[in-house]
Amino acid sequence: MGQKNREGDERAVARWRDIVGPDAIAYDEATLAEVSRNTSAFPARRVVAVLRPSDPDQVARIVQVAREEKVPLHPYSTGLNWGLGSRLPVGDGCALLDLSAMNRIREVDTAGRYAIVEPGVTQLQLADHLAAHAPDLVANVTGSSPHSSVLGNLLERGTGFRRHRADEVRGLEVVLGTGQQLRTGLWAGTGTRQLHHYAHGIGPQLDGLFVQSNLGIVTAAVVDLLPRQEQLRLLMFTLSETALPGVVDAVRGLFLRGTLRSIVHIFNDKRILAMSDSDRVPTWTGAVAVDGTQEQVALAVADVKRTLAAEGATVRVIDTEDAGHPDADPITTAMFDVHTGRPTTAFLHGLYQSVPGKETPPDPDVLDGTTVGYLACMPVAAVDGRTVADLVAVIEKTCADHGLVPAIAVNPTGPDYLESVVNLYFDRTDPEQEEAARACNTELHRRLYEDGFRFYRVGVETMESLTGWDTAPWETIGLLKAALDPDGILSPGRYGAVL
Repeated sequence: MGQKNREGDERAVARWRDIVGPDAIAYDEATLAEVSRNTSAFPARRVVAVLRPSDPDQVARIVQVAREEKVPLHPYSTGLNWGLGSRLPVGDGCALLDLSAMNRIREVDTAGRYAIVEPGVTQLQLADHLAAHAPDLVANVTGSSPHSSVLGNLLERGTGFRRHRADEVRGLEVVLGTGQQLRTGLWAGTGTRQLHHYAHGIGPQLDGLFVQSNLGIVTAAVVDLLPRQEQLRLLMFTLSETALPGVVDAVRGLFLRGTLRSIVHIFNDKRILAMSDSDRVPTWTGAVAVDGTQEQVALAVADVKRTLAAEGATVRVIDTEDAGHPDADPITTAMFDVHTGRPTTAFLHGLYQSVPGKETPPDPDVLDGTTVGYLACMPVAAVDGRTVADLVAVIEKTCADHGLVPAIAVNPTGPDYLESVVNLYFDRTDPEQEEAARACNTELHRRLYEDGFRFYRVGVETMESLTGWDTAPWETIGLLKAALDPDGILSPGRYGAVL
């Protein structure tokens, strides 16, 4: 790094310190080393400082300094982007913008069924707030930490157990790379009537520009909430590998005729074994929630049982009493909890237990500081049985070539597409395991892409390769980047080429 860059870094740090105060900025060696630690064992980045703003105005002022001093910023919400890079930026030389102190639930509208949340609002915080103040509404939670960010997962185009998170956006509050602040959709207005009943607004819809991008820093979002229904049943089903294609096709049919409205999750045995009390589980285990009136649920349960049984699956119906029974399998309880809007640590416990000899620490959120290694590959595919069989075959063959057994989830979100999550676990104290896992992850992305599959989410180590592939109009995205972030100071290389 040249003298000029070092001087710019130092000036920026001094100016940022004046903006956020001495307690909300860190640039000591210990802190900078800590933020680079990640469960994926990706190499550390050179980080200028860690900033912790408390409101959007501070963010805008921080961006202005970054522009003037030419020091890039990499924002994150709570930094729990495990398996994909955690808090790491794509490249060196960034200041990290930790938005976790911006943790207000600004509003919950029970009639409109939405919440306005800042980046630091966690799944658990929102779930607790709804339980206390709006018990007729529930959040769409993921299997990640209860302390992961609602907004952070949404902006990575993550998926909850009930539906796709990015589909829940009704408006965003954003700071652009110019320092300009804006709100999207009808939120941009000042009308006296409810502003969040129509997500599109008027004119071009801008929300999608800031999801999985580096075009702005999102400081708040209006997100959909789910109405609590009269009755909910969790349907868990088991099947063999040979039955998987037929079950996937049957699930598509259930979506098409309206029986299912919630995402279906289907896990292989590697994924389930870590969470189950049993040491022998079926090759594949699925789960989906059906809810509504008692009559609606009864009809849906009957249709699902009949349809999946015809394809060789065994279906079990779980109610509140079953899930809460002292002898219930942990996986059953965890699945029921997340489908009713309660985040759980059960899936984190499963992650730790996937590496032999590792124990879950009292605080499972310290994953980045442990010796547990975790990498994720996330392809997307059509909800088609033959396609899914091909997908699984490529994954299993590639992992076997590297001596690994993948933990696979295949999650139809509706009749059109499914998201797959392939987790690779390894011991970070074993160099051979780490090398094999990282080589496998790289090869898995390459082989899947060459076989025609694409990805709905990638890690920081795959970003550069991504822009060399033809899965997005990167030149046009570059034009938008030049307009909204003309100095290229927001997360260079994140889902886009470096300017």
